[in-house]
Amino acid sequence: REELERRRKKDNEIKQKLARDKLKARKLAVKPRSYWIQQAQQSVNAYIRERDRDLPCISCGTFVSAQWDAGHYRTTSAAPQLRFNENNIHRQCIVCNQHKSGNLVPYRVELIRRIGLAAVDAIESNHDRHRWTIEECKAIRDEYKKKLKELKAQEAA
Repeated sequence: REELERRRKKDNEIKQKLARDKLKARKLAVKPRSYWIQQAQQSVNAYIRERDRDLPCISCGTFVSAQWDAGHYRTTSAAPQLRFNENNIHRQCIVCNQHKSGNLVPYRVELIRRIGLAAVDAIESNHDRHRWTIEECKAIRDEYKKKLKELKAQEAA
């Protein structure tokens, strides 16, 4: 009798888990493109902040900040095609990024020092619009989660 009851309870738990998984899949299927862009951006930003962890703010050069952002040289609204370009994103203090609108003049000077004038010119002259698809955003999110994990493992070793 107890065995039968235990088996019934286990079957019920399995059914509930399947129902939850189906619901989760249905909810993800109706998420808008903006959700997936945001997910990809969060992964890229986390990677950039970790990559530049030992570097100062690209604009003002400070090592001290209450919060660090992953600041874009060309903004995501002005150049959405460069939203996930690693050369376009660097660690930036919250003051420069949010309160000084990127503090772009010193950002450009330091950017040239870090990646070179040719790469900066390539960023500035890139006007090819790109509309990110959900599939691209999912792939970018997964790629940068993996890169972040590898970077943290490399630093821990």
